[in-house]
Amino acid sequence: MPIQFDPQRLLRREQAVSAAINAVLSLLFFSLVFGLAARPLAMGGPDRFALDFLPQGVMVSLMASLVPSLIVRGKLRKEGLLPAAGLGRVVATGVLAGIASALVLLALALLGPVTQVASLPALAFKIGYGGALGFACTRLALTSLIPGMLQEQAA
Repeated sequence: MPIQFDPQRLLRREQAVSAAINAVLSLLFFSLVFGLAARPLAMGGPDRFALDFLPQGVMVSLMASLVPSLIVRGKLRKEGLLPAAGLGRVVATGVLAGIASALVLLALALLGPVTQVASLPALAFKIGYGGALGFACTRLALTSLIPGMLQEQAA
């Protein structure tokens, strides 16, 4: 019995994998940049915690858009289906979404009333942000690649 192509299942799996990978990578990069010792982190100098949202937002959104798109395009080709959207546009849209979210968090962190944050809650937030951004950018990218198939299955 041949296995039937299920775009909804593929979308759910890729979103979950992306969220998990980006949450773990956020943990690793946080530990490299700020360490894991419990201490206050300044939003501005010397720690520049607020500024760290930009590289995280760019890299998570880039990888969460590019890698799953390449994987899914390969699977679509195997099925004899050609994605309507070009890969460059799909990835650029995801990266722009990541940059926008990072700029909002940067502005809130720098302009808000808090000048420092404890490192462990900051770590938890960065892990959550990385996972959520990975999930959202993967969904954005893949629903751009396979929109017709997702609508057909929903009907």
